[in-house]
Amino acid sequence: MTQPSTRGRTRAIASNLIGTVLEWYDFYIYGTATSLAFGALFFPTASALAGTLAAFATYAIGFVLRPVAGVVLARWGDTIGRKNVMVICLILMGVATGCIGLLPTYAQVGALAPILLVLLRLLQSIGAGAEYGTAVTMSAEYATPRQRGLLSSIPAFGVSLGILLGTGVFAALSGLPREAFLAWGWRVPFLVGFALVVVGLYVRLRVDESPEFTELRRSGTVTRSPIRELLTTHRGRVGLAALARSTDAVGGQIFNVFAISYCTSELDMPAAPALTGVLIANLVGLAVIPLAGRGADRWGRRPVFLTGLLLVAALGFPFFWLLQTRNPVLVVLALVLTYGIGVKIALSVSGAYLAEMFDPRVRNSGVNLARSASDPLAGFTPLIATALLAAAGSYWAVGVFVVGTALASAAAVFASPETRSADPAPERGEMSAASESH
Repeated sequence: MTQPSTRGRTRAIASNLIGTVLEWYDFYIYGTATSLAFGALFFPTASALAGTLAAFATYAIGFVLRPVAGVVLARWGDTIGRKNVMVICLILMGVATGCIGLLPTYAQVGALAPILLVLLRLLQSIGAGAEYGTAVTMSAEYATPRQRGLLSSIPAFGVSLGILLGTGVFAALSGLPREAFLAWGWRVPFLVGFALVVVGLYVRLRVDESPEFTELRRSGTVTRSPIRELLTTHRGRVGLAALARSTDAVGGQIFNVFAISYCTSELDMPAAPALTGVLIANLVGLAVIPLAGRGADRWGRRPVFLTGLLLVAALGFPFFWLLQTRNPVLVVLALVLTYGIGVKIALSVSGAYLAEMFDPRVRNSGVNLARSASDPLAGFTPLIATALLAAAGSYWAVGVFVVGTALASAAAVFASPETRSADPAPERGEMSAASESH
């Protein structure tokens, strides 16, 4: 297989980074707007709690569609190429995000407003369905074996950058009077999405197809039925991988989305401390992610992955204890420890872990299916956490949810094989036999 040039590898990694920045910028600003504005703007006839639940329900709807979109687009990634799918994803995400910023509100068009919001949310989710998983696949296939952990963490780095960008925009708008924010301020972050998609397309269209998919196409071994082939030979690994990455899915929503709502609605705090905490946690994550990726190259995927997951489990209740103090410094500390360190370690290592679990013929489908299987849980996490808080009357039920998820993920990683090796296809022979049977 021909190795890519340094320039080609750099261009591909930059493309993967930009795409995940846009994806997580999109989803973060939607989640933050849900916490701060959408209940009042799109569901004004409901009570405060009911409006928040309704707004979070529209947030969750997008994650329900992601598995379907992820499977369809990921299949194309294994049949027509990784690059083509990534271009499609970028266009869908960017256009949908920008259009949300142009939506009329309930006061202007009545019930049509939430309907349009849901439709654009669904379009946004279709684009995001295979973005991150395909970026991980491309990064792993452009990496050398000794750098696969590090380079496969680049999409996770993009997650932090996207959230930082979204947080920074909202932080800049947080000084607006409430009336001005609801009138026009909330639209600004979404309209920025139009600019991001233009930049992303400029970079992405100049990227060559991944070396491993190019080799598959050259040799005529591209599979026509990647999902069937995947589920025939790697069904167990799909399940383990999905459970293993569920903590970064749930943790991202608890610590980035629900925490803001909890601080503002339950603790009667201004939004600034929580937004600042998310900002600093993601800044810390920019250092943690490459260190964890490098550590996974040196010590293996499992020990580093488990370190992040067990840290999240250990901090599940202390996180809420720190929030309960209402001390801005301790709120920031809580978010840095749980999300900036614990979740980011797990997210960083999951890139190489997922890619190395599957043969190149079905890798894009495997990575995306594993991620998509736990996406509905992620999407409903703010809704679940809000409902648990209301039912229990205290944070302890949400703490149990966080700790239980982290321990389940740790069990899955413990049960999985160590995937670090020079060959990222641990079951190549098995997969080849399966392909011959089709």
